[in-house]
Amino acid sequence: MTAPPTAEPDPRVPNPDEHGDSDPLPVTAWLAAGQDAEPDPFLYRELLREVIDPELGVNIVDLGLVYDIRVADGLARIRMTLTTPGCPLGAYLDDEVRACLWAAPGVADVEVQVVWDPPWRPEMMSDRAKAQLGWKL
Repeated sequence: MTAPPTAEPDPRVPNPDEHGDSDPLPVTAWLAAGQDAEPDPFLYRELLREVIDPELGVNIVDLGLVYDIRVADGLARIRMTLTTPGCPLGAYLDDEVRACLWAAPGVADVEVQVVWDPPWRPEMMSDRAKAQLGWKL
């Protein structure tokens, strides 16, 4: 009985056993995949955790500001909101989101759409954000 054929490993993706990395999908592997990578909204959401609301010191994902992420034909469309319509940080957060995703694999351009429906509510924050802000859980 012969062993089934195995697929050739992708040389762009590091072997976790070889490098001692227990992360199931290391960021380095994802970045190594380059612009040919399949769009992965989960990974884009993780990248957006680097965008911090400077007034609150919490990332926009855990604040519940990011409603949707879609990537098609190299265009990342981010649907998000702000904590209030009069938030003075709208342009800043727009720029940060664009900078964060602009060079991500599979993304050639970023479009940020700020929406007000549904309106943001504190209940939209993750437990992690609430803990960062000192709220009792």
